[in-house]
Amino acid sequence: MTGTPEGLFASAVTQYARYRPGYPAREVDRLADLVGLDRSSTVVDIGCGTGQLTILLAERADMVIAVDPLAEMLEAGRARALAQGLTNISWRQGDSGAIEALVPPGADLATFAASFHWTDRAEVLRSLDRVLGPGAHVVTINDDLDAAAEPDWVHAVNRLRDEFLGSDHTAGTDQWRNAPVSHRQIIEASPFAEVQKLHWEWERQLTVDEAVGLQFTYSYSTPAVFGPRAAEFASQARAAILTLHPDGTITEPFRVEVLVASRP
Repeated sequence: MTGTPEGLFASAVTQYARYRPGYPAREVDRLADLVGLDRSSTVVDIGCGTGQLTILLAERADMVIAVDPLAEMLEAGRARALAQGLTNISWRQGDSGAIEALVPPGADLATFAASFHWTDRAEVLRSLDRVLGPGAHVVTINDDLDAAAEPDWVHAVNRLRDEFLGSDHTAGTDQWRNAPVSHRQIIEASPFAEVQKLHWEWERQLTVDEAVGLQFTYSYSTPAVFGPRAAEFASQARAAILTLHPDGTITEPFRVEVLVASRP
């Protein structure tokens, strides 16, 4: 396993496709209205994973170009799209450094759903300036939920993960997830310097098995990180959650920051 996105997530494709949350359709509709996304638009979804945002974009656009370093992620996304009858997505393997080779000129929107931090942010914005059409937007979506707002079961699982992996287990990904310069600062210093900030808030209901599966979708908590102790962690996490919620139903809250950027 390496510190690159493809190395970190290679062992988590099945869990990612099954347990990673999507986004509220109502919020994507509002975003579409804000950026002028319609059935004539072309979108580039960078770091698309298994298509959590890609699918929603394809339902509202003419064409979506979905880019991810992992072929297995793309294959899972392709299967999901075909199951929903969507044929207007082009799944392309590559990373953000190859945007100009992967994406034809003239797209109307580029999106990063929990993926902007994995890129060379300033450089990818320069590449997008050369690729995107006039009037195009760049949108980044990132978690913005304060730890104090997380439910009791999340804190219990976090403590358990620390027991298994050590309290410094995120150190290998902190350079990506907790960069000292914010996304907004990077974007405002780019050609897409006009920035609007939105917040989306929602929640979803999970079973205990879904909550446990979700833990293996995080870069610092994939099956490969746990190695032979993955099943043991899953068993103990399930027990910890059931101790707090014996009925087996729990709530996961979300708050994300959405930055909508355009050229001045």
